[in-house]
Amino acid sequence: MEEKVIKRLNRLKQAGVIRDYAIGGAHAVAYYLEPVKTLDIDIFILAESDQDFYDFRSYIRKSGFKMSGTHVVIDNTPVHFLPGSMDPFINEAIRKAKRIRVGGIPTKVLSVEYLIVSLLISFRLKDKMVIPDLLELADKEKLRAIKERYSNEETPLDKRLQRILDSI
Repeated sequence: MEEKVIKRLNRLKQAGVIRDYAIGGAHAVAYYLEPVKTLDIDIFILAESDQDFYDFRSYIRKSGFKMSGTHVVIDNTPVHFLPGSMDPFINEAIRKAKRIRVGGIPTKVLSVEYLIVSLLISFRLKDKMVIPDLLELADKEKLRAIKERYSNEETPLDKRLQRILDSI
């Protein structure tokens, strides 16, 4: 994990540009398991409305951060920001995130249960591959409750998880 990115995110938080954030994606997986190759850092940001995220993106552009597609480049590292205004799951995952330190710098990472659900939502092959190992670390009751809250016809989380378990 790029410590410079975490420092920059903490400064954005201290300045009120973002209210809170948590590390997700492959870097969160690497926190719990072994490091995995990834080209970017996924950052979930607390945003109650589309306007919150619009204000954040406007600040980023005005501040001279380089943009590369949907990524903001921070100290040569592509960062993919996922706003809570996109889905209530994101804001809840940030609020319940685990406080950690990266190189002595305080930050937050998705709890293993929210990380599993986020991977079930995205449901890419690389996500499916790490879920069985993450399940060994999860509180099954917490995971069940989160899956129930965020499962729907379009994203049947229990069915997705069962497909993974049936394949191993």
